[in-house]
Amino acid sequence: MDMEKNNYGHVTLFRISGSLDEENVCDLRLAIVDCIKRKKSCVVLNLSNVDMIDQVSAGYLLECLQMARRKGGDLKLVNPSTFIEQLFRFLGIWHYFEIYITETGAVDAFKRAA
Repeated sequence: MDMEKNNYGHVTLFRISGSLDEENVCDLRLAIVDCIKRKKSCVVLNLSNVDMIDQVSAGYLLECLQMARRKGGDLKLVNPSTFIEQLFRFLGIWHYFEIYITETGAVDAFKRAA
């Protein structure tokens, strides 16, 4: 997994590429938790270049979403693959996430909500 982090005002955008699995998802989780602790609980994950995600990683993303919402923020997903959508639907967590086609759409959704 590769991760790039950018800040857009009060929104933190992570661009993820490669595979998200139980061996590397902790790095992403720690980065998201660090943002939330720093009162930057508006998080966007661009999953356009994620080719695989496992159940453990999906669970960690749901946990991060819940943490962000408890702090008044949210975690929005950009362009997850059909594989990710099917896994999240199978796990029963798809409906918890807001999904966007573009990074701009996800970041702007936070601006509209502010």
